[in-house]
Amino acid sequence: MTQGKGRITAVGAAVGTVLGVLVLGPSLAPGYTLHYDLVFVPDLPMSARTLGTDGSVPRAVPNDLVVALLGLALPGWLVQKILLLGAFVVGGAGAGRLANTATGAVAAAMLWSWNPWVGERLGIGHWGYLLGFAALPWVLEGAARTGERRGRALLVAALTGAALGGSTPAVLAALVAVVTVAVAGPPARRLRMLAVVVGVVLLANASWWWPFLRASSKAADASGTSAFASAADTPFGVVGSLVLGGGLWNDRTWFLERTTWPLAVAALLAVLVVLVLAVPRRTWWADPVARGATAAGVIGLLLAALAAIPGGRGLLELIVVQVPGGGLLRDGQKFVALWVLLLTVATATVVDRYAAGRRPSLPMVVAILWPVATLPSLAWGHASTWGSVEYPQDVRTVAHELSRSGDPVAVFPWSTYRRYDWNGDRVVLDPWNRLLPQDVLSDDRLPLRQGTVRGEDDAADQVTTALAEGGATVGVLRSLGVRWVLVQEDQPAPAGTMPDLAGIPSTTVGDLEVHDLGPSTLSTPPRDAWRALGLVGTLGAVVLSVVLLAGCRRRRR
Repeated sequence: MTQGKGRITAVGAAVGTVLGVLVLGPSLAPGYTLHYDLVFVPDLPMSARTLGTDGSVPRAVPNDLVVALLGLALPGWLVQKILLLGAFVVGGAGAGRLANTATGAVAAAMLWSWNPWVGERLGIGHWGYLLGFAALPWVLEGAARTGERRGRALLVAALTGAALGGSTPAVLAALVAVVTVAVAGPPARRLRMLAVVVGVVLLANASWWWPFLRASSKAADASGTSAFASAADTPFGVVGSLVLGGGLWNDRTWFLERTTWPLAVAALLAVLVVLVLAVPRRTWWADPVARGATAAGVIGLLLAALAAIPGGRGLLELIVVQVPGGGLLRDGQKFVALWVLLLTVATATVVDRYAAGRRPSLPMVVAILWPVATLPSLAWGHASTWGSVEYPQDVRTVAHELSRSGDPVAVFPWSTYRRYDWNGDRVVLDPWNRLLPQDVLSDDRLPLRQGTVRGEDDAADQVTTALAEGGATVGVLRSLGVRWVLVQEDQPAPAGTMPDLAGIPSTTVGDLEVHDLGPSTLSTPPRDAWRALGLVGTLGAVVLSVVLLAGCRRRRR
């Protein structure tokens, strides 16, 4: 029997909360969890870079803006914990709503919160992806209920919420919404609702696509197509790995149990059984939520596997190089999130059927627990490899002094990632771009085992070239308007990563050495005021969402 949406939403939220605590583990302790792209700082500045108006490619817009706004009232480390755990709570609640019974909500929230996609994205530090991932079940439900006022309000709010996670979550949410409305919406309303979806997506995401169109660089490195292609993290090859929800290109995020036959086979059997029990039934195709999830899941799986299909990699390279914004397709594995959404709906359907028919409990227990049983090392911060730390006082002191100056800073040794002793020697993206409010010049290339993917900052490319040629790097820095050169002496400095700073005045604070190249004589061009227009669009979508949800609440009362 179908149970109240409020109850099963609460059940899903509770399951998401418990699993979030188990997954994050030591990352929830006071302090900052820093690994790969998961970089939070004590006081994220409300700078042009945070707002997406500095002319660079807006990769962390508007999610960094969300962090900066929350940081006005809360410590940075607490903001990080709230966002990480909140993704599990909101996602679990949304997944629970896709079921019709409390037992089905438990199963759906379990699969949604504990799967290889979540584990591998957390492992690489893509916290913004997790925020958008949490919105997908809500997008699916709203898109399947566009014939109702509450469904339309929910869809607008969910699309806007996904947009706050950044460009990739927004693309995933838009794809779910468009596909679901196209296959499951009321026939008389489909074209009109598709137009509404496109309009809301454009409005909610204006904070990043508008400054991107006005950015100085829009081209992506074609070599990234191969570097970011989905990979085989199970014995079943690329496609099999994607079917099981994994296949991320970074092998440092893979789970050992997925590379072993027993658990990989068990996970594959579970996925196939769930799909066989759910999809062939007539009731499945009569449900608009199931139809939308099926279409979105299949499309997501095809996009994720495109680079592994004959001719697919060439097509991707063409799109990445020739189409502005085509770089969004490079990391194809992210589209597996839509396949996980399909598996979640199928799991909820199967468990609902068992619960309603009061069938034997053993199949339900298996359906609920198999995600955890086949991926045990996701528990407790990737098997205790994560932790929480404080930024050293030396870092805070130098950041404060440089912030007071406001002049551009270049960071050396010339490298994208760091390993700090005070951070447990974990690999982390250089944090100085977030510690300082002014322009920070740093290496933006992405080093991978398959090779190095070129960055998108022309100024950084000039420094890279000067270092490689052994030229007058300091002269290049001066020509770019840089005044301060920050050297992190606790980091390795292989040949070609340090400029010749002999004779330049310096100040040393702990492991940090600051060199003063002197005030810049370059005139700073005025900021492009039109870049801020995108923020107005996103704010408008937020206000619209609040108004629609409030209106539905008043009508319900």
